[in-house]
Amino acid sequence: MELFLAQKIFLFLLLIPNIISVEGEIFLQYPEIPEKAEGWDEGEYCSSTQIQSPIDIPSIKNDSVLIDDGTHAYFKSFSYNNISNAKLLFRHGHSWTTENLTDLDPGYIEIYLNETLYKYKLYAFHFHLYSEHRFENKQYPMELHLVHKSVNFSSDDNPNRNLVIGVLFDYKDDIENKFLNDVHLAEEKEITNASILDLISPNDTFYYYKGSLTTPGCNENVNWIVFKDVKSFSFEQFDRFQNWIEKTNPKYYGTGYGNARGPKRLSGRMIYLENYKEEVKSVGTNNFSMIPRTTLLMFLIFLF
Repeated sequence: MELFLAQKIFLFLLLIPNIISVEGEIFLQYPEIPEKAEGWDEGEYCSSTQIQSPIDIPSIKNDSVLIDDGTHAYFKSFSYNNISNAKLLFRHGHSWTTENLTDLDPGYIEIYLNETLYKYKLYAFHFHLYSEHRFENKQYPMELHLVHKSVNFSSDDNPNRNLVIGVLFDYKDDIENKFLNDVHLAEEKEITNASILDLISPNDTFYYYKGSLTTPGCNENVNWIVFKDVKSFSFEQFDRFQNWIEKTNPKYYGTGYGNARGPKRLSGRMIYLENYKEEVKSVGTNNFSMIPRTTLLMFLIFLF
């Protein structure tokens, strides 16, 4: 009877969607996604299912899916200006800058993709609660998307029309994030001086893959860059943003929770780990060359 009661209590605790502290470390229990999530109908708005985003990025050990050659995508230039005279607004459960962000000249990046140079201007940025991308099936409290549009291609039918940079956040270290404070996350205040370079660097390691927008109509014209390094922000920053999202978007969103879309199938796609510098170590045994072996043999004959 006591064992049965203990099992019931354990199952009850697993089902509580709450923030729990264990030995001083805060972590998040994600609620189960219902069979039919409320919100927009993917079947109605997202007709294609070929190369959809987000995805769960597997371990580096799975080299059949993830390639770490460091040559498929790399930055040529990384030029972002400070963002001012813009606001974060409520939009469909997101928060992003005003429509005139491109008029403010926020900057651009130039990137080589499979040895072809592309230039992308920053168009907008927004946040997701919780993260849309996952690392080895681990979901994080928040994800920022920096949405760029190509200066080379203006048609949404072009497979390289958009480039989106994803940055994941975790409150494990409970450290205030300067960029999130500068853009007044979860507030409609004017941004006066926010620098994207406080968050990302061209020298940081990132994952690259081909995918889609994560909101309707889920256009499959996105080059995705997801930075490997998970940034820190405070639990208080997370709490304010969570309250903001729940106020504007109380229902489930897509197949995820909050305003995060759930991970999609890879469908044969490759993922590239870029700027990854792994120390090359010898795994061979100590084999003598023919000259040392002969010398050793002569020495042994001489001794005996």
